Amino acid sequence: MGLFRKKLAVLDLTHGGIPIARKLTALGNEVSGVDVYGTVDQALLGELEEKYGIRCSKTPLPVSEFDLLIAPVHLDPAYPMLTEARSEGKTVLSHHETVGQILQADPRLSDIKIVEITGVKAKTSTASLLADMLSRNFKVVLHTSRGLEAWKEGIPFLIHRGLSITPGSILTAIEKSFESGIRPEFFIFEISIGATGTADLGILTTLSPDYGIANNTSLASDAKLQLVLNARPGSTLLLNAGAEKALEAAKGSRAKVLTFKDPLYAETQVKLSDAPDFVLETAFGTEKDSILHFLRREEELFSVSLCPGYNSSAYRTAFVAASAAALELGVCRKAVVSALEEFRGLSGRMQEKELNGVALVDNSNSGMDILSAEKALEYALLKKKDEKKGSIILVLGEEASQVCEGLPPVSVQGFLEKFGTKCRHIILVGERMKAVAAENVSYAGSLQEGLQKASELAGAEDMILSSVKCFR
Repeated sequence: MGLFRKKLAVLDLTHGGIPIARKLTALGNEVSGVDVYGTVDQALLGELEEKYGIRCSKTPLPVSEFDLLIAPVHLDPAYPMLTEARSEGKTVLSHHETVGQILQADPRLSDIKIVEITGVKAKTSTASLLADMLSRNFKVVLHTSRGLEAWKEGIPFLIHRGLSITPGSILTAIEKSFESGIRPEFFIFEISIGATGTADLGILTTLSPDYGIANNTSLASDAKLQLVLNARPGSTLLLNAGAEKALEAAKGSRAKVLTFKDPLYAETQVKLSDAPDFVLETAFGTEKDSILHFLRREEELFSVSLCPGYNSSAYRTAFVAASAAALELGVCRKAVVSALEEFRGLSGRMQEKELNGVALVDNSNSGMDILSAEKALEYALLKKKDEKKGSIILVLGEEASQVCEGLPPVSVQGFLEKFGTKCRHIILVGERMKAVAAENVSYAGSLQEGLQKASELAGAEDMILSSVKCFR
């Protein structure tokens, strides 16, 4: 069923539904938008009705009024409109599928290659490194949780900030790019919980750690398999060799399937007959002497000595995935090596800085979770020992207004019970963290406030570790 001259209901205007509804209206459909969480400002809903003719509702609408429904993969299947749709045999498209159909019908994209990146970890770093590499030979526009950027010869230029990585935001990113007069040779999109099926190259970074979605009725890993199951014939898939579920789904795919072995999951058992196409071997003596050896089908293509100033081991997934993708897309080997040699980490992703003269390990980003916080603390403790630092001041928590998944307080409580004594003081960020209790804890309302308090507490020989889930 096509998306033209239909009566459509777009569910969830909070997570990318608005740009989808607007685009579908522009394509000649009669569209209603349903604010299933009741979080969209009434003034914005009024603007959608008056300016775009999109009827908006904060309550469920009768399914019989519509030809089909459009809903995100994470919506609770018990939502009344979804329940009614199943009972009536009404078609429900995901946000990802809908955006895919829109992109496939857009003639402006006919000569532009699209890269889609999904997974649990390393999406932003893989996308950013790949943009750097591609930009040495091509015009690139990159959309990640860091913002919408145009890349040229290894340097990013901000086009727009504030978009999420929901599939609907892809539509906005494309319009913003064209409005800025930028017509790239490559679009690279970081996408949450799946893919649109329009990519020339689709990259799956990791499927673990897995988690429940749709009110815990399904797994995020199953939704991310859209990257594989909806891949275009003739396109290329680059999959983590440790993601067995994805490899199984890729059997019989009409896409070209390539795999990479993620050194972060070295314990993954990969059968010899299923040897990965790309492998990254590391020689991490100290962080100032990190060497990468990149192999394709057991042949070493290059080795790289990395820059100091960030925890390079935190980027191992991105190093191998981005390098493999770049080579597959026609980037010369010299450009790949240059990008790796010049890389100094991404802001908020295990980057070493200073804050008012005090050493700061910055691990605050949108993908931060409790496992990331543990690895960051482990790294900070090693750095403290090697550099004979004083004590660690930890800033931990969430800016929940910006990140929908958040950081569960019960996970933070467990973290403090296990590791709390390793830090002199811990500043918990976010309203929900007030439910977490420990002896050496204080509270802050935002990352900025938390860092300010940490700076006031820290001595010149101390170290601040920042692990807050937030958009940067």
